[in-house]
Amino acid sequence: METVSYKCINCDAPLQFDPKQQKFVCEFCRSEFAETELADYFSKLEKKLDQEHKKEPEQVSDDDFSSYAAVYVCQSCGAEVITEKNTAATFCVFCHNPVMISNRMAGNFKPNRVIPFMISEQDAKQKFLDFCAKKKFLPKDFVSGAQLDMMKGVYYPYWLVDSLKIGGIRATAKKKRTWREGDFEFEETKIYRVIRNGTIDFRDYPHTALKSDENLKALKYVNPYDDKDYRPFMMSYLSGFLAEKRDLERQDVQNEVDNELADYAKRIYSDSISGYDSVSIDDMRLSTRRESWDYALLPVWLMTFDYNGQKYLYAMNGQTGKNFGELPIDKKKLAAFGIGMFIGLLLICLLGGYFLL
Repeated sequence: METVSYKCINCDAPLQFDPKQQKFVCEFCRSEFAETELADYFSKLEKKLDQEHKKEPEQVSDDDFSSYAAVYVCQSCGAEVITEKNTAATFCVFCHNPVMISNRMAGNFKPNRVIPFMISEQDAKQKFLDFCAKKKFLPKDFVSGAQLDMMKGVYYPYWLVDSLKIGGIRATAKKKRTWREGDFEFEETKIYRVIRNGTIDFRDYPHTALKSDENLKALKYVNPYDDKDYRPFMMSYLSGFLAEKRDLERQDVQNEVDNELADYAKRIYSDSISGYDSVSIDDMRLSTRRESWDYALLPVWLMTFDYNGQKYLYAMNGQTGKNFGELPIDKKKLAAFGIGMFIGLLLICLLGGYFLL
């Protein structure tokens, strides 16, 4: 069984996870189930998937097609489902039912944790409209139902790093004082050697686990996530959404994570120095006392679209609602605003000159 759909226990239709209710819902018989009600059903199914994966792991071919895509069979209608190599959850194009690629979320590729979507599709669309409403130079015809229909919920793969660092910095700090005595002005500069040592405990530091994706830029801007909503991973949370499988291992991103944590540590040590006119960091030492890594999936509402031949991107954190967007600018509106500002300033200058005469 390479694909799986989570079925309603009342009518056997596919279930989808509803972020607003935090329940699993059936769109056919309108049944709603809390996670606790389906715990035994989900647990047995996922154990079965893990066992089948151990027997028949995903086979990777060297031909050109399978290097970027694979073909599976939809468990609901029997149609072929074509996916890209990192896709772990999608929809059948024939019956539109959710499809999870089970062997891409099993074994070493099974995430440790997940933050389920907390914001519904309807709320995500409304937040997009609110975001657009604040953009004064947005073209009038930009926001349309067709664009809203392109919004999709995607679980992206991340490495979460817990790292206990010990170290410190040495810095040169200066205090300046000036005063006058008669016709003379004096300046005194005191130079201090400042040392800061300490332990810094980084928890759940996120780093994307994808090699390349046109949306990675947006993912940086929708961080951070609140760690209060992490849950043990269950594939059932993916039902009704898209999901990507990681293609970067720990060793691939270790140096980058080390550099990023070193930058944060330097900033933390530096921020503890105060009371001086200037501070320059001379050197920093930092070592890792303890480190652990988890693999997690984090939710993003994403929309990419073309407008007048150019591509634009909007992304929103599926847990916190923090958003990022690259939107078009109406040059006519911008020009009109510029002309209006120029005329306004000109009138102010003319009136000011008139009253000074």
